[in-house]
Amino acid sequence: MSEIVASNCLGCHGAAIKMSDLDLRTRESMLKGGMSGAALAPGDPMKSKIYRHVAGIDQPRMPPGKKLQDWQITVVSRWIGTGAPLDKPIEAPADTAKKAMAAMEERPISEEERQFWSFRPIARPEPPTIADAGWARTPIDAFVRKTLADHKLKPSPAAGRRALVRRVYLDVWGLPPTPAQVDAFLNDKRADAWEKLVDQLLASPHYGERWGSHWLDLVRYADSGGFEYDRDRPDAWRYRDWVIQSIANDLPYDQFVRLQLAGDEIAPNDKNALIATGFLRHGLDHNVKSEMTRMDELDDLVVTTSNSFLGVTAGCARCHNHKFDPIPQKDYYRIQAVFFSTKDNDVPLVDEDTVRRYQADNKRIDELEKPLKEAAEALKKPYRDRKIAEERAKLPDYVREALRTPPGKRTEGQKLNVIQVEKTSNFTEADVVASMSAEDRARLEDLERQIKAIEKTRPGHLPSAMAISEGGATPDPSYFLYRGSPDSKGSLMQPGVLSVVARHEPEFPPPPPGAKSSYRRKAFAEWLTSRQNPLFARVMVNRIWQHHFGEGIVRTPSNFGKTGERPAYPELLDWLASEFIRKNYSMKAMHKLMLMSAAYRMSSDDYAAGVAADPENRFLWRMPRQRLEGEIIRDNMLAVSGTLDAKTGGPGVFPFIDPSLFQGSSGRTWAGKPDSDPNTWRRSIYIHSKRSIPLPMLEVFDKPDGISSCPRRNRSTIAPQALILMNNSFVRFEAEQFARRLEREAGADSGKQVELAFTLAFQRRPDAAEKATAVKFLDGGKESLQDFCQAIFNSNEFVYAP
Repeated sequence: MSEIVASNCLGCHGAAIKMSDLDLRTRESMLKGGMSGAALAPGDPMKSKIYRHVAGIDQPRMPPGKKLQDWQITVVSRWIGTGAPLDKPIEAPADTAKKAMAAMEERPISEEERQFWSFRPIARPEPPTIADAGWARTPIDAFVRKTLADHKLKPSPAAGRRALVRRVYLDVWGLPPTPAQVDAFLNDKRADAWEKLVDQLLASPHYGERWGSHWLDLVRYADSGGFEYDRDRPDAWRYRDWVIQSIANDLPYDQFVRLQLAGDEIAPNDKNALIATGFLRHGLDHNVKSEMTRMDELDDLVVTTSNSFLGVTAGCARCHNHKFDPIPQKDYYRIQAVFFSTKDNDVPLVDEDTVRRYQADNKRIDELEKPLKEAAEALKKPYRDRKIAEERAKLPDYVREALRTPPGKRTEGQKLNVIQVEKTSNFTEADVVASMSAEDRARLEDLERQIKAIEKTRPGHLPSAMAISEGGATPDPSYFLYRGSPDSKGSLMQPGVLSVVARHEPEFPPPPPGAKSSYRRKAFAEWLTSRQNPLFARVMVNRIWQHHFGEGIVRTPSNFGKTGERPAYPELLDWLASEFIRKNYSMKAMHKLMLMSAAYRMSSDDYAAGVAADPENRFLWRMPRQRLEGEIIRDNMLAVSGTLDAKTGGPGVFPFIDPSLFQGSSGRTWAGKPDSDPNTWRRSIYIHSKRSIPLPMLEVFDKPDGISSCPRRNRSTIAPQALILMNNSFVRFEAEQFARRLEREAGADSGKQVELAFTLAFQRRPDAAEKATAVKFLDGGKESLQDFCQAIFNSNEFVYAP
């Protein structure tokens, strides 16, 4: 038995490594077990985890990667059945642990695995020949029409021009067209009227706002750090504005990504490039800083980067080789090595003289406050000490004994007791102040008044880029971690990439002379965005398609692996990816290509044969009906009511949130302004995004929480959505403003008010029945027009794109 354990088990559960905290060298350590409990039940093999795993009864089968011979399994069973006698510890051969550790770091990738559809090089298939060639307007349509024909489906008729103009404005701008904009398109009889409209929309800053929002979902953007304290990030908005401007200006996608990963290494003197690296800063802020939380921060970078740009779930390889995809654990730690040396760096966006004055002013104020704060603390200390003594007198004897024991002589249990006591208390600073004498309390209040007066003279926040940097040209060492544990370090890791798509390992050259960082991120970004990486273009064109057509060609947009869905149009996906590369990664070119297609211009109405053959519309026989996001619903309310402030950029705004939703929560707060404050009438992308205090109207319509990358929003239909549109104070206020606009522009005539309301909200006139019903409703009393406007906001037609 000892030989079986020594040869097969101690490499992972012995002196060098204790996977899952399990040590199999002694009978006592087997009885103690590991993270899953006792490994041994003497006398009963079926209750012993050792036997159950080597026999394959429980998974994973042990040892990993091989099966014990039947006779060996029988020996294990009989040994346990006889009481598991073991006279002395089992010793492994000297090199067993070393070999086992080395073996765990290697996971070869087969040629068959490289031939999985998403890992193959991008092809350039020819658009197929179709029978009704006149239907096609772009090569996209040939692929769509061919697939529809293969499934005995036909495309839906073209949508009406009013539906089209509403659809494309909401899709590209996220705002409804004005009556004048609708009329301009309807009255344009030129053959290229649609193309001119598409070009006009893509040229507007509103396009950057609409599509920047999709990107911010993907990169887990937020204006606060999350977790319990969720501290605000006063400069995070600069990254948001950089994204909007870059998309609006059609910055090529490969450059767009490279700057986010390594802007400080690509253009160290360009402040916009530094702001772009904010992508690496938008993970969660851990309240406790430790080696483990640093590993979690690095995991966020590896996961968000691989999900967003490569469409693979590399995070699954943190603790072991990926269970489904050919992503070795070593790849995870080689990519981690790319980011391992990164450090937060808030770079002032002002000249050096301003920085020096700012630092000098803060130092002067600190020196003025220091004696006052020390005096205040001296006043409170005896009262605090008395409170502590009173608390500790109530503790159990063994805890008080631990506190009395000198630190160097405490047992492990006593150390834990002391830590727990020191970290917790049943009183607050307010309790300390309340226990002070009247005289001391008056002196304390005077000191605090002086401190507060001095604090008011402190200079405001210095404008900064929330950027990233490294400690120097020499990278910090990082290691392979067995089972992802910082306590089980393996080999020193060199930077690397996703090996399944990199047949030849890219170079990571040394940094140039005088460099302030390792330049690993620059080399990684160049590989990631290279034309030899088939995932880069495929993943992005799929994302663009997803937002235009409701679902991606691959419906799992951040999972192009085995557990993800296969593409509905594999040839079309590759053609689009190759076209994206040919267009030098112009996102606007891809938008225009899709918007010009006949597929995009189809009606969204069902027809019976289509529903029967393809109820999920996977083959795109009609244009999908898409519910608008909460932000776009809110923006549309502001637009039709006439209150929208179209100003772009700048710090986030704070609309009203009921204080009962966040009061008393670890100091978190929300400086909300009333619904009537014009400062809050900005587009929703400019709302301060606080992770722990989401705007209820956006949250209920499935706004992501900003904790992790969101490639595709949920599309729920739940009662609170209707309730918030009926009861929310903002909705009611905007309905009132909408009513006032109707009175101003349509006068007192109810019929004209109804016609204008439909024109503004739905881009169409009401039919006779709708008009008659609405006019009758408006006879209902003083607030009937406001109620009617709110009913418009509650309608499906308002919250869905046609």
